Amino acid sequence: MKRLFLICAMAVLGTGQSLAQLAPEDYKFFNHLSGGISLGLDGIGFEVAAPMTCNFAVRAGYTFLPRIKYSTDIKLDESSVFSKEEIDIEGKLKMGNFHLLFDYYPFRKSSFHLTAGALFSTPAIASVYNTEPFIKESYWGNSGIELGDTKNLYRQYSVVSDESGNINLDLKVNAVKPYIGVGFGRAVTKHRVGVQFDLGVQFWGRPGIFTNVKRFDYDEGNFVVRNERVERGRITTDNEDYQDVKEAIRIMEKIRVYPVLKIRVAGRIF
Repeated sequence: MKRLFLICAMAVLGTGQSLAQLAPEDYKFFNHLSGGISLGLDGIGFEVAAPMTCNFAVRAGYTFLPRIKYSTDIKLDESSVFSKEEIDIEGKLKMGNFHLLFDYYPFRKSSFHLTAGALFSTPAIASVYNTEPFIKESYWGNSGIELGDTKNLYRQYSVVSDESGNINLDLKVNAVKPYIGVGFGRAVTKHRVGVQFDLGVQFWGRPGIFTNVKRFDYDEGNFVVRNERVERGRITTDNEDYQDVKEAIRIMEKIRVYPVLKIRVAGRIF
């Protein structure tokens, strides 16, 4: 009985020690681990973190936004290519990033930190596509929506369907996005559970809309179809909806950073 009592006492003392508040000198290279969830402008996140020293910590995880869909329609110019007078389109978010971040704590006893790192994802963060074919089958893979000057051979510029008669436009940014920020809270919490706040920016590069584009290539001396960035300077049609798209591209290309404001709740695993 005495031996059993000693074993229980040691277990309780060990548990109490594991729950105790960490002091600055307790943070050593990967000697602790925490896991947490976050919510912010960049979506819902899951993360693990470990200390490197008292002044440095590393975090790794994944953050995503729900795949919200949006539907609308665009009126089409009269053309023998189209089987309808308007196109029903749908847009969908596809934002999800893995991240590797390093926190620097300039003050040993403070939870204030500076953060730098990077996010990694596929380039496409959103897609826009037609819900059903609107181009006559004989034109699939060769014709589509004319954005340029139909009267000038060298200024013709069109978005072309694929072999199934569908058009898909992807909004793309850099696959690797640097991140810098500031915040409060230890990545590996001093107590068993803690809260962390982060404020920063992701550097996206110049966003662009990519799709199958048909244009005249001066080097080849003929029309070519390539999946590439839509150049707003080539959109010269008088169609009001297409001009709205041109203006949207102009505004979008200026948004080269994405703000991040989030709260993270973390628990120390050991």
